[in-house]
Amino acid sequence: MGIMKSGLATLPNYSRKNKLKEESLKILSDYLGRFRKEGRRVFASSSFQTQSVPLLHLLSTHFPWVKIVFIDTGFLFAETYAFKKKLENEFSLNLITVKSTTSYAHQASAHLFQYANDTAYCCHLNKVEPIETLLHPGDVWISGVRRDQTSVRKMMEVFETDKRGVLRLHPMLDWNAKNVYDYIRSFKLPKHPLELEGYVSIGCVPCTHKHSLDGTRGGRWVGSAKTECGLHTNSRTV
Repeated sequence: MGIMKSGLATLPNYSRKNKLKEESLKILSDYLGRFRKEGRRVFASSSFQTQSVPLLHLLSTHFPWVKIVFIDTGFLFAETYAFKKKLENEFSLNLITVKSTTSYAHQASAHLFQYANDTAYCCHLNKVEPIETLLHPGDVWISGVRRDQTSVRKMMEVFETDKRGVLRLHPMLDWNAKNVYDYIRSFKLPKHPLELEGYVSIGCVPCTHKHSLDGTRGGRWVGSAKTECGLHTNSRTV
């Protein structure tokens, strides 16, 4: 199956902020209503940083039955684990945690962990494989990717079917960073504590630095051309 487009209807003339929220809710309502009737398993992955908050809030408020997937790489900041726990409690999230079945001892080479000498392989072991093990053909995977984040995400569609037969739903594609923070201010929602220290895009400790001038993903894999961990490129239909 190839990529399918959403075909959203024209919505009333809301302010940009409200229009985006209503568009995302319509996407979720239309698709999740259909998927639930079809008996599909539905999951939403989250990195539990500030950028994740609007989608988690929308899902927990309107679709609390959706399972939220936390990919625990074992290399995350202590502040991320604490923020995850805060959002889990505040939003009453239906949370499940997945992690690599490859032990850290096995991941270590004779000298260095894979994150030091092969970041792509480290991401594959600790992010891609755990989610691929969880998701089966016909399952639904919701994520909060946005077109303004990377060149890969700019080309995505609201609804896609990947090469493994997993249905991918991207209800936040047309949002940008300002929309995210406007939403958070409107609902008085929390932000990741490391933002106050200058972090914008927060991943694993070894591969995350403070803000650079490289857009909303600035600070990730500094010194390389890498902008994606592989979660949203692996098995994707193009």
